[in-house]
Amino acid sequence: MCFKPLALLAVLFLLVTGCRKGTEPADLYFGKVNFGAVQLAGTPKMDVKFEGKLLDSLTDKISKTAILKAGIPGKLAFYKAGTDSLIIDTLVNVLPNSTINLNVLAVPSLGNSTFIDMKPAVKDTLAFMIYLNLSAAYKYDAVDLQLQYLKRPSNVITDIATIKNVKNKAFLSEILILPQKLNTGSVSTQYWLTLIDPATGNPITIPNANNRFVLSNISTFGNFIANLYDNTDGTMVTQTTKLQ
Repeated sequence: MCFKPLALLAVLFLLVTGCRKGTEPADLYFGKVNFGAVQLAGTPKMDVKFEGKLLDSLTDKISKTAILKAGIPGKLAFYKAGTDSLIIDTLVNVLPNSTINLNVLAVPSLGNSTFIDMKPAVKDTLAFMIYLNLSAAYKYDAVDLQLQYLKRPSNVITDIATIKNVKNKAFLSEILILPQKLNTGSVSTQYWLTLIDPATGNPITIPNANNRFVLSNISTFGNFIANLYDNTDGTMVTQTTKLQ
């Protein structure tokens, strides 16, 4: 009749020694990823996958949220919906109880995509995403851009800053934020971006063309894409698109 207490002691001993050996299950932690897409004309519907597994689809302006295990890095990829056509991807690693926010800007007319962090537009402020899109006439992988504005009413060109190492066929990594008005009573301010040779510090020119892009006549504040390119006749063009 004494074997029952001994059996009970043996079970308790195994439980205690098992805990001492660290056999408790590891704690699991989670974080969130919020993802969305800026809706421009022609922006495709997207499937969003993490390490090849579908998380959700983006079909409109509404952002989506997915919960991931924390501390486990992996590739978050955006595909054209229903296809294997990759739009853009990035490596993510969420921290416990934290959130990563990702907004994709897929520009069909440029054939390019990027992640953006555009804040809500501030009144009387112009926020530009610059895309430098020079033709083969310019033998540069990267240039500098001299930012200037036309001071009125004297029409004096005034330097503001030089933006260094602006890569061709790519978005500028920084958002260019400028006052909409610099002169009392003016409707808008005319800004100029001049191409500068990084090696010499001199303006870059080609035959029959000036080297200046104009950011002007924008009558409302907001967030914009400025696509800077040169036409076949050498004309420098700024195509401005307001983000919704």
